Amino acid sequence: MRHFFILLRHELRGVLLSPSTYLASFFFLLVMGFLYQWVLEDYNRAPHEMLPSNLFLNMFFFPALFIVPLFTMRSIAEERRLGLMDSLLTTPINSIELVASKFAAAYFFYTTLYLLTLAYPAITYYYFPDGRIIDQASLIGGYFFICISGLLFVSVGIFASSMTRSQLVAGIFTFTLLFGFIFGTNTLNNAAAERLNEFDTLRVIIEYLHMFDHVRDFSRGVVDTRPIVFYGSGTLLMLSLAVLAVDHKRQ
Repeated sequence: MRHFFILLRHELRGVLLSPSTYLASFFFLLVMGFLYQWVLEDYNRAPHEMLPSNLFLNMFFFPALFIVPLFTMRSIAEERRLGLMDSLLTTPINSIELVASKFAAAYFFYTTLYLLTLAYPAITYYYFPDGRIIDQASLIGGYFFICISGLLFVSVGIFASSMTRSQLVAGIFTFTLLFGFIFGTNTLNNAAAERLNEFDTLRVIIEYLHMFDHVRDFSRGVVDTRPIVFYGSGTLLMLSLAVLAVDHKRQ
């Protein structure tokens, strides 16, 4: 673990000292700010079943499709391209410590960015302290889900970066996998609801993977352990595949 903390400190320093980090953060917060403003204006035009904060949290997938590939694509692929990976693999550092440090630094950045967006509902609540606009329980549940699902999203990016030397290929690969996870499960769930009534077990499995249902439940304050197991096991699978990919280069 000593090597892990040394590597993590190096990764965090690289993230915090990079101008691209602050540029990406600025545009991310700008996009999230526009989304929150659009939700408030839409809620003001016509009543909705969900609170504005719930609607806002239900849209967190869209920025994640772009921000996760952006800050994970260079984590391992860039070091391979520069030849730094070959030097690292000749040291006593093992592949698990290497992948875990990359993952932890990227996840720290991911959660920090999303937690900063709490400022939007907080400012709204400061000026309009009305429970019909902001519900604290749903906010806690929604942001808890963002942190849990972020484990899987970031691990997908680390896995994609471990498979190639090209940042561009890693970014496109990450975007494709995340798009499949998020919208592919939605398509499967809709198809299952219409055509798989007689296959209860298969329909239940597909519903279990449906991310839109997960975020809706959590943003309503309903914490289910099954999605937590799904995202936790998916994260371990992706990181294990990344470790195997790095080990393959060591041989």
